[in-house]
Amino acid sequence: MKNLFVVNTPYHLLTCFILTHSIYKNDENYLVLMHPHGYEKWKTNKLMTYMSTTKCGYKQVFLLLDWLSSKNKKESYRKQANYVKETIKPLNIDKVFIGVDISPVNQLLVMAVGKNEFYRFEDGVYSYINENRRRKKSHALFHKVKTYLLKWISGIHGEMYINTEAEGESPAGKLDIMYQPWLLQRKSPATKEITVEMINQAMQDLKSQQLLNEVFKENSVLYLSQPMVEKGLFTVEEEANCLRKILSTLGENVILYYKPHPNDSKEKLEYYKKNFKQLKIYKEIEPAELLFYANTKLKAVISYQSSALLNVEKFSNNKVKVISLSKMFLKKVNIPYKSLFIKSKVIFLENEQNINSIIIFRCNITQKQRI
Repeated sequence: MKNLFVVNTPYHLLTCFILTHSIYKNDENYLVLMHPHGYEKWKTNKLMTYMSTTKCGYKQVFLLLDWLSSKNKKESYRKQANYVKETIKPLNIDKVFIGVDISPVNQLLVMAVGKNEFYRFEDGVYSYINENRRRKKSHALFHKVKTYLLKWISGIHGEMYINTEAEGESPAGKLDIMYQPWLLQRKSPATKEITVEMINQAMQDLKSQQLLNEVFKENSVLYLSQPMVEKGLFTVEEEANCLRKILSTLGENVILYYKPHPNDSKEKLEYYKKNFKQLKIYKEIEPAELLFYANTKLKAVISYQSSALLNVEKFSNNKVKVISLSKMFLKKVNIPYKSLFIKSKVIFLENEQNINSIIIFRCNITQKQRI
């Protein structure tokens, strides 16, 4: 069996790595890096480099950095499409796996390699519930016409339905491969769970390469940033004050790590470096799920509504507390996925004082047990 995995983000890369080291490990697997988000940083990260090259077992890796994009000024759309037809299509791929089925280039790639169906793997919270992300009919029609025009200009043939309505809506998707398929709140033709056993199989490979190391040496809390300041939902000062209150409540025995979001602005990160010395910024870009797995001293993961909150229990071998800060900014942050978070045992922090009983108390219990 020949499989083609199409990756757009670090999260996609991790999921495909897990699949190709578990249920598809005996197949012939190929990787496409399609418009990879923040790719320049991938090349400087050992984990990302390993998972995105033939070193981890892919038969071949195809870099489509600006495929069918206006950023590519050197080649015509038709020439770019012909590259795929001449290099990937002759491989006679059996199955194509994509994470985002509303992406024009992902869908056009499926047709360019000669297929009219695909298998969906998880893209985060939007894979579970998509109603609040559904485009208006006029917008969906505009994007559909635009995609068909791109298909025609590029000389790509195929009769696959082009999805422009909402993520996970394409009838061309034959299977949804998800970490928690029981949380799904949209129609799906069939589902397959990414189990803890599958994750462990893949992690053993990273361990054998000495790439999965414990980086949090102290009792730690990990804060997963989101671009809320960039979206104008609150100021960087408001966010910083919230984190300061949490840090002061935690005390000196717990370290607060800040993992930037790919869309965090340089200005915000500079503000934190200059004005928040107690905060440790974790600069590496690998998916947070790998930090959950590798760090035994991680006591809690905090965010507003990051998709990664859903995966803490699946990836961590410890009883890590999972906390959303959305209630602390109730008037400004609307969390449309609250039901998913509740089912995934996410705690909604009312105020910074609550965190003391949630995290510190548990740390004390852990220390007593070790004694």
